Amino acid sequence: MATACYVRRMVKASLRFRRCRGTGWVGVLLLVAGCSSPAARAPIKAIDAIIPRTGHTYAVLLNGGGRAEINYQSHLQHVKGMAELLQANGVRREDITIFSADGADPAADLATREQPTDTDDWLIPQATALRPPVVYVNSAVDGIALQPARKDALRAWFETRGVRLRRNDTLLLYVTDHGHKNAEDLSNNAIVLWGEELTVWELRQLLATLDPHVRVVMLMSQCYTGSFANEIFKTPGDTLPAGNVCGYFASTADRPAYGCYPENRGKDGVGHSFTFMEALAPLGRFPEANQRVLVTDSTPDVPHTSSDFFVDQLLRQKAQQAGQEPTHYVDELLAEGWKNRGAWEPEIRLLDRIGLAFGSFSARSIAELDEQSRTLPELSKQLDLYAQRWKQALEALKAENLKLFADAHPEWRTRLDPEALNKLDADTRRATAAELLGELGPFTKADPVRYQRLLSLKEKADAAAAASYRIEVRLGTVLRMRSVLTTIAGRQYMVAHATPAEREAYDRLRACENLALSDKPKVASAAELEPPQPFPPLADEQRLVEAVMPAWMGINYRPLTDVQHKRAGTETGAVMVYTVFPDSPAAAAKLQVGDIILGPPLAPFAEPNQIREWTMRSEIGKPEQLKILRDGEPLLITLRPGPYPIELPKLPGPPTVGSTAPPVTVDMLKGPKRLAQGKPRLLFFWATWCAICKSALPEIMAFSQARDVEVVAITDEEPETVRDFLKSFADPFPSVVAADRHRLTFQSYGVSGLPTLVLVDERGIVRHVRTGYTRKTGLGIEGWKWEPASPQASGGP
Repeated sequence: MATACYVRRMVKASLRFRRCRGTGWVGVLLLVAGCSSPAARAPIKAIDAIIPRTGHTYAVLLNGGGRAEINYQSHLQHVKGMAELLQANGVRREDITIFSADGADPAADLATREQPTDTDDWLIPQATALRPPVVYVNSAVDGIALQPARKDALRAWFETRGVRLRRNDTLLLYVTDHGHKNAEDLSNNAIVLWGEELTVWELRQLLATLDPHVRVVMLMSQCYTGSFANEIFKTPGDTLPAGNVCGYFASTADRPAYGCYPENRGKDGVGHSFTFMEALAPLGRFPEANQRVLVTDSTPDVPHTSSDFFVDQLLRQKAQQAGQEPTHYVDELLAEGWKNRGAWEPEIRLLDRIGLAFGSFSARSIAELDEQSRTLPELSKQLDLYAQRWKQALEALKAENLKLFADAHPEWRTRLDPEALNKLDADTRRATAAELLGELGPFTKADPVRYQRLLSLKEKADAAAAASYRIEVRLGTVLRMRSVLTTIAGRQYMVAHATPAEREAYDRLRACENLALSDKPKVASAAELEPPQPFPPLADEQRLVEAVMPAWMGINYRPLTDVQHKRAGTETGAVMVYTVFPDSPAAAAKLQVGDIILGPPLAPFAEPNQIREWTMRSEIGKPEQLKILRDGEPLLITLRPGPYPIELPKLPGPPTVGSTAPPVTVDMLKGPKRLAQGKPRLLFFWATWCAICKSALPEIMAFSQARDVEVVAITDEEPETVRDFLKSFADPFPSVVAADRHRLTFQSYGVSGLPTLVLVDERGIVRHVRTGYTRKTGLGIEGWKWEPASPQASGGP
């Protein structure tokens, strides 16, 4: 029965008020007639009615911005919207202070971007400098002078305005901005201000200057905002909140908020701030608005309150004292509370509304959420990878389409030159884009086959990206449910197990959170509002994975050079294989490094990167024939494309010192026809264009002479290029030069930069590996020292 007394809401019963100890403001005690506590403890106070207040409400609205490039227009819309909402509910304009970016400075401090209006704008490649430009403007809010979002300005407000706040007054501290995560201490993250940051500890110092009987309610939407829930404690290390500081937060201390997600940039009405204000307008009360946000915020945010944070911290402490895992401890409390589920009907209905809105089941324990916590990140990663691959294929085809357009309209060739486009001002760029789309759209649609290819790739890319983002939101939903369940467990703990001090602290915190802008809300409960458009069921999302999964061949390739095209007589889309991944469809089809893939027998690839699109669009598992050239001879192979792997098979890394050196498979250009066995050698991976490689040559040659070590210079360039270089290079050069045109040796030695040096002894054991070279560090071989002025080696062999 004690639980029923605690959680029953909006019960028509007698109300009496009591003054909370340690505060000067009024709390509400809701007593339910006929209830008693079998545990002989005072029932927890249900803070469900409007708190009568006699003081004023003041508001500090903060948008730090950071710098103009990342001070997004939505941030200014947030502070404008909050200022309008507060004034509409009786907060005086003179009691609202806005700190935004550089304040009243007329310099442009806000980044705005026009949204495309032409339905064909997607045909312009992303890399083209004709996308809608970023325009910088000055921030302004009608009727309110902006203050700079700097620590000294905030400090001045607390010293001049803040000290005037009195008992029963309320300070609403609203933050919309970027946040910075302190990886070393998540309890001390920061709000990004204009060119600086404000940490949790620094804000605590500012709040400490207020009268302790002033209520401070934080509403924060920046990234990593949950860290600021620690402001409920007067000093770090406290376990019980003071009760006069509380808040509502967009996400937890370790997670970004919606502004960090590119899918939402440029969209209006998205995210915690917008949805909270949208809910607050009809509901009037912060707790009810927060419940609405849990259901309607369709971003990956994890909205929660300071009391949610407090019970989570408290239950973790109690679990540790009991020697239990926190999740098991919470589930035990839930099982205890669920013995009288009717008493928890509002909370259960909230869980149900969250589940319905986001296409998930409604959990009743933390354990039920564990499986989704494990599987959703992997599913999101999979869909995100697929979206990237489809987008890459789409951008390649868009670039080819634009090239064909320029070939057909020579007057556009110079106008589309990147240097020319970069010189255009915003108005000229806008006009040029409109003119281009007026011709590019009809040109593209005149070739229905290519246009359909573009549409198909766009559909796949968009579907995979949207599904990947929805999975991120679903993961946020799981964390929201976890928070709600933990709070239910915390309330059960308060009813049946808490100390009087813990209950009193919890009462004060919830009373602090119960801020009301209106005592006559348009609706009484969040449940009365129109439900949001639900997400598709999770099972549908899993089926979508199969629909957008690209097929995979399992190769790395590169386009042929003009010389190679001329020599082989191939189309523009022919490519050379330089990696065949093990256990891939390409390996099963016996493709080899150095093979030239021409395309299907009756439709050779005619465009650069067309092989990627062809492969991705192929039916997984269905045999496809490909025509190739191997050593100049035409062959026909049968390939069965497979599903795209989440992680590509790993290629070999650099050999470790002490390991057996991989084989060297090269074509000899200078020196012996084959490398002799049983003698030490220094493998020198280089290129004719590599200036650093050339700077290393004097020391390499000195080392070779002093140690009697053969140097093998290995490049992946064409033999003709290497021979031309050697004819003109007058300085000393290794006598053994080899070409690795198919990069077999480059890959087996994991070469990731030039020069790379690998010293192998006479037994074939790797003794030294180094990538890069400077005169200061030299070759870095143990026991070797070289002075350029006097190239003599010292040290033993």
